Amino acid sequence: MNLLTGVEQDFHRPQKSPGAYEWWHFDGTDDQSGYSFVIRFHAGNLFSAYYQDSLRTYWEKTKSPLVDSSLRPDPPNPLDYCGVSFRLFHKGAQVAESLQEFSQKSLKASDKHGAVLLGPNRFNWDERGDPPSYILTAQAPLSGGKTTIRARLFFTPLLKNTTAFPQPETPSTHSWILAAPLCHVEGTLEWVDGEGESGRTVAFVGKGYHDHHFGSVPLGQFVKSWHWGRAFLGEETLVYSFRVPADPREPSEGLFFNAGPGETRVWNVAFKASQSRWNFFALPYQKTLEFTDADSLRIGHRQVLGDGPVQLVFGDRVRWVSGGKTLEGTGLSNYLYAPRLSSRFFFPLLKGKSLIVRPPEEPAAPPPPSDDVSTTRPAL
Repeated sequence: MNLLTGVEQDFHRPQKSPGAYEWWHFDGTDDQSGYSFVIRFHAGNLFSAYYQDSLRTYWEKTKSPLVDSSLRPDPPNPLDYCGVSFRLFHKGAQVAESLQEFSQKSLKASDKHGAVLLGPNRFNWDERGDPPSYILTAQAPLSGGKTTIRARLFFTPLLKNTTAFPQPETPSTHSWILAAPLCHVEGTLEWVDGEGESGRTVAFVGKGYHDHHFGSVPLGQFVKSWHWGRAFLGEETLVYSFRVPADPREPSEGLFFNAGPGETRVWNVAFKASQSRWNFFALPYQKTLEFTDADSLRIGHRQVLGDGPVQLVFGDRVRWVSGGKTLEGTGLSNYLYAPRLSSRFFFPLLKGKSLIVRPPEEPAAPPPPSDDVSTTRPAL
């Protein structure tokens, strides 16, 4: 895995090969209101049932000797499968989930800085803001469009300097960019009815995390399962990754990163995973991950916040011991089980969760420059 840091690495890298993908992840937690969220923008939606179905059909036809080569389909273009997912949680329970899927015509993304526009959803890095921040707006249509949740959020990075990660000797097909692993997040969550009338507005003030992933080949070719997440413990920011390879002969990969007022470190670790559990969809996952060497870290998935047949979102309890000091707190993490991405059995369920958004007749406007977006933070 290629590891990169900083908002300057957050630009769009268009992926064109079949099975490639790219996504930008934002999450936040407000302990006072009890709300937390996960919002992702996809340009090549790895989690789209339609994308996975088109890939499966393409590979079946191109590999079959019975199909005339002149009749073989064109390879699926990842950018034809864009999307925005929005999950909202309150006090440990999911209260809203939306997956909007868009065609390439609706996508506008910058190859110079972090900025993506998909329908009514957008984010952009505002270098000239006071302070410089990501500005994010997203909508989650619910109940057949009878209700819409609108989020307007400001992500202000708090880690000014992060150490560059060592790169592998052989470049990986997957890149993970820790663009802003610790942010101050403030904004509003607004519930709007079908007539456009605001029902209620909740102020959101908390901490958040932002990263960016892209890959040039199908993730499932190399990865069977992947846990990754973050925790904010006092002044320390912890980020971890635990990947089980698709090839059972290869060892699992563990990474641990911490940043704070002291030294920023990243190192390979040997996570010990607990016995597998299964959710309602028979998705296997581990309840705890931990390692012990000079330091020790224990991540306990205390709550399944977002459930499903392919991926999960956990609310975590985290304990870290380093240099004789013990820190404890909460975190948020993600889990992906790659064999399910192309499951025929779960395709109808995943298809039913998606809202297909038709492209506008006129080309979508490009992501706004920083001086074209209001940087006035809401009164809280």
